[in-house]
Amino acid sequence: MRFHFAIFVLVATVSAWGVTSPPVLDNGVTGLPEVNCMEDRVRLTFKTQRPFQGRIFVKGMVDKDSCVNSYLSNTNTEVSFDLENGACNMRRTRMLGPEQRGVEQSITIIISFHSTFITKVDKAYRCTCFYMEADKVVTSRFDVSALPTTDLIDTARMPLCTYSVRRESITGPIVQFAQVGEPVFHVWQCESDMFSMLVHSCFVDDSNGQDRKPFLDEHGCAIDPVIVPDLTYNKENNLAFAQVNVFKFADKITTYFQCAVSTCMISEGMCEGKTPPRCGPVTQHFRLVRSTSEIHNSTRSSWVHLDNTMDLSAQKITVLDLEETPSGEVNF
Repeated sequence: MRFHFAIFVLVATVSAWGVTSPPVLDNGVTGLPEVNCMEDRVRLTFKTQRPFQGRIFVKGMVDKDSCVNSYLSNTNTEVSFDLENGACNMRRTRMLGPEQRGVEQSITIIISFHSTFITKVDKAYRCTCFYMEADKVVTSRFDVSALPTTDLIDTARMPLCTYSVRRESITGPIVQFAQVGEPVFHVWQCESDMFSMLVHSCFVDDSNGQDRKPFLDEHGCAIDPVIVPDLTYNKENNLAFAQVNVFKFADKITTYFQCAVSTCMISEGMCEGKTPPRCGPVTQHFRLVRSTSEIHNSTRSSWVHLDNTMDLSAQKITVLDLEETPSGEVNF
């Protein structure tokens, strides 16, 4: 009897251990959060099962106080989080495509139910706002003697422009992963024979807002040709490219590239002398000594206006470190 009793106790104990599970936070987001795109800010509103007492922050910006809100004493189940437009490394892209014309802003917001750690009940939401511009129509009127007046209305479709980083050639596969030193092609293209373009005011950042460096100035010329050289334009000036050896920020694995692309109508003679840019070694030293803030805050070329300038971002690239070369072993 003692022997059987001992086996029963052992099995019961093991069974109890097997079904034990770690405790979880008894809260969570209910339904789909709502994004409200206001004139000067973006607002994320969400509801929770119980009063939310965690924190909300922008992905990659948890160390910046202005990008984090704590709700330790909150007693409500509905919470709103506001961010001013452009704050906390919010991505801004100007679009002048045939289907949409305006400014798109996007940012990833983390809803965390723990005051310190990320847990399984936390959520990440990519919030995107698109501010559409009103359509503009150009009207021309011709008055000829006593003949009836006819209004000729024409709306030129703005070109669809893209920025991509490609492998092997300007039409090669899109680069998502690369190694430091690998040759790739940065390619800008506007799909239109009516417009030419100028690529300018470019920068690269690490996605966290901590490192941001310009590589083309407001005139479209290379700031540091060792990193990114002057661009090569095609005959129509609606395609530009540069062969670049992959680089990255120290101890960072991702790079983001963004440029402004300005377009001009060829038939009206608006592009002559404006694109391609006049760059060369004469002005390279001047460009190299300019600070990041000077370039970032400088006024764009006189012909660059809001109506014909868009901000384009290339795809995110994950960059692998240089391969380590093993040193020779020394035996004593």
